[in-house]
Amino acid sequence: MAKVFLSRLMSINVKLFLWFWLITIISVIASGFVTHQLYKPDKRAPFHKGDANMLSQISVQLVKAQPKNIKRFIMFAPRRWGNSIIIKDIRSNEVITNQREGVSPLANYIAENDFDGEMTTIRIDSGRITGPKVVLLNKRQYQLFYADRSPPPSFDRLFFKLPIWLKFSVPMVISFILCWFLARSLTKPLHRIQNAATGLGDGNLAIRVEETAERSDELGSLARSFNQMAAKLQTSMSAQQRLIADVSHELRSPMTRLQLALGLAQKSSAKPEDLAKYLVRCETEVERLDQMIANVLSLSKLENSLYSLNLESINLDDLIEPIIQDAQFEADGKGITIKLTMDLKVNLMVDVLLITSAINNVVTNAIKYSPENSTISCVVAEQNNSLTIVVSDAGPGVPEKNVSQLFEAFYRVADARDRRTGGTGLGLAIAKQAVVAHQGTISAKNNDDKGLTVTIELPLS
Repeated sequence: MAKVFLSRLMSINVKLFLWFWLITIISVIASGFVTHQLYKPDKRAPFHKGDANMLSQISVQLVKAQPKNIKRFIMFAPRRWGNSIIIKDIRSNEVITNQREGVSPLANYIAENDFDGEMTTIRIDSGRITGPKVVLLNKRQYQLFYADRSPPPSFDRLFFKLPIWLKFSVPMVISFILCWFLARSLTKPLHRIQNAATGLGDGNLAIRVEETAERSDELGSLARSFNQMAAKLQTSMSAQQRLIADVSHELRSPMTRLQLALGLAQKSSAKPEDLAKYLVRCETEVERLDQMIANVLSLSKLENSLYSLNLESINLDDLIEPIIQDAQFEADGKGITIKLTMDLKVNLMVDVLLITSAINNVVTNAIKYSPENSTISCVVAEQNNSLTIVVSDAGPGVPEKNVSQLFEAFYRVADARDRRTGGTGLGLAIAKQAVVAHQGTISAKNNDDKGLTVTIELPLS
């Protein structure tokens, strides 16, 4: 139980909450201290002309009446004078009021403070004071004030009248609630990502963090990065499983033919002609197995994100022309002509073996599926700071729905593009991975009349 409590206490949720709350408490205390230091119980208010006019009328009547008992005079002052009248003896600081309810705090304020200069209006907690108006009564100077008792106290006045402990308790409770919700809003997405990561580690590759990924902040970016990582991992694992299944399937046929040839060779040991024929067949199947395994290893190596390129500078002519010459030697057997169009002189920084293999696979693929006595076009040009290599054949093409699958491992289109061509379905997959490793692109499309066009784009910079 204690370990669970400690683990909860050390969680980021509690840490965030405590830090937020601590900072808020410090801010509340500091703000309260500064406010207390700066707070003044009185403040200047806009000059009240109505009070000033009433004060002038009262002063005229007082001067005219010259009452000997000033207190008695204002006690029975006309009701039209409205609110309270406060008179202060300048010499003795004695304050005289009409003793109406709520006037005492205003009278005390006038008694405790000195007023010199022009008339002004002052607002305090207990009300509004306008004055002083100096009058001469019975040869003595008095200051005359007109006081307006305040309405019921507003919230801020009530707050400042609260005990000091209650003043700090209210913001602390409010900050506690707000900080808790803030901490929860930050840690809840992290818990979702944590649970998703745990599920991913348990083998659920389809798990995603959907709700958090919709956020526009850093947590949303983290969730989207997690989803992207999970998607790539799922794709990679699916590709690996498919590759294993395809390799197992593809190895079965040559192994079966090899076993059959070996069995026939054993039975024909007495006939040297038949024995030689079956041994040649065994050799052919072994070569096919060897080539397939080499291609699978090459593809697996290229699909590894940690694979490092062996970059070197090479002239474009020295790269393309040997590939076309070797391909033309193979194409001569079908009477095919490879037409190279290249008016570009540049140096490339590439992994020569990989790029040579990619281009050679594309050209060889075109030779396999082109009819006899046809022409294959190979155009090399520069476009948008990229090197484009376009290879077009005159073969049967590919159904539109299958074009995007041409670069998948072991993929073959039925009929024309099957095992009778001698291929394993790895050539274009290897070409794609080699081009992608150079941050390039490779694509295919059917020609308008007939045949297939494969385009390789490599960045020149």
